[in-house]
Amino acid sequence: MTDSSPPACFTPQTLEFLRALAANNNRDWFNENKALYERHVRQPALAFIACMAPRLAQISPCFLALAKKSGGSLMRVYRDTRFSRDKTPYKTNIGIQ
Repeated sequence: MTDSSPPACFTPQTLEFLRALAANNNRDWFNENKALYERHVRQPALAFIACMAPRLAQISPCFLALAKKSGGSLMRVYRDTRFSRDKTPYKTNIGIQ
C-alpha cells in the first residue's frame, strides 16, 4: 500500500453478504447471519475508517473519522421504517459518514 492507495479492508465476502442481505432482508435471516455481518461488513468498515482517519485529518481538521461500534462514523445497518412504505428492516449498503 502506498500513501495514496486506499487500505484493503473489504473482501468479496463483503459484497456477497450485502447481496444475500438484499435477497433475504428480514430479521430471522439477519439474526442467523449476524456473525457474518460482524466479520465481513462491520469489522472491515471499522478498519477502513481507522485507516482513513489520519488521511482525513491531513486534509482538514473538520473531517473526523471515528472507528467506534456505536456513535462513530459507521452508520447503523437498521433502517428507520416508521414513515416508509418499504418496511425492509436493513440497509443493503455500508454507510460511513
